[in-house]
Amino acid sequence: MVRIEDIDPPRSPDGAASTILRQLETFGLEWDGSVMWQHTRDAAYQTALNQLIQLGIAYPCSCSRKQWQAFDIYPGWCRDGVCDPTQPVAWRLRSDLGERPIQWQDRLFGAQQFDPAELGDVVLKRKDNLWAYQLAVVVDDAEQQITDVVRGLDLLDNTPWQRQLQGALGLPQPRYLHLPLIVTAEGQKLSKQNLAPALAEDERGVRRQLFQALTALDQAPPQALAAEPRRLSYTGR
Repeated sequence: MVRIEDIDPPRSPDGAASTILRQLETFGLEWDGSVMWQHTRDAAYQTALNQLIQLGIAYPCSCSRKQWQAFDIYPGWCRDGVCDPTQPVAWRLRSDLGERPIQWQDRLFGAQQFDPAELGDVVLKRKDNLWAYQLAVVVDDAEQQITDVVRGLDLLDNTPWQRQLQGALGLPQPRYLHLPLIVTAEGQKLSKQNLAPALAEDERGVRRQLFQALTALDQAPPQALAAEPRRLSYTGR
């Protein structure tokens, strides 16, 4: 299944989604069903937020990042009431309530344990009324009946918030596997933010990058695979 996570318009330039879908097809990756677009899911996210508010674990917050920049995490100043009612508010999760610590078995890194309160009260809905990743991904994973999440190691410490939200909302908890990141020589992860080059779209480049990806994932593809058409079945070890 394919989900386009486009809840942050400033970070979703025009044409990006169509490029992603075209690249998936170019690499021979096909999906079942319709594409889910997060920008159409406002009602589902609001229903989840309302449930968290009723449970007393989501609260409005008027504080700006500049106000608490001297702290490692947001200090929870608005937990007992909005500090400045004249300012717009974001909605935050009370990370000190609910299950603590959060524990799970990562399929690669093994037993994990985090106290969400030490990570801070994460934003669920921003002051500009845009939804935050943490809430949206939890609601959508449940809607699409996702059983296994495989993602980069940079999201490992997001998992405690997400499992806390899943528990509060009564949603299933997927299994997680976090992968080490592929980085540049300078240690930066490959991303558009760091101006990483786009994926290939020509036949030869696609074959080369598929071969490189399998090799980087500790597979052992035969050298001939680099010259094969992309639509073939390969079973790694």
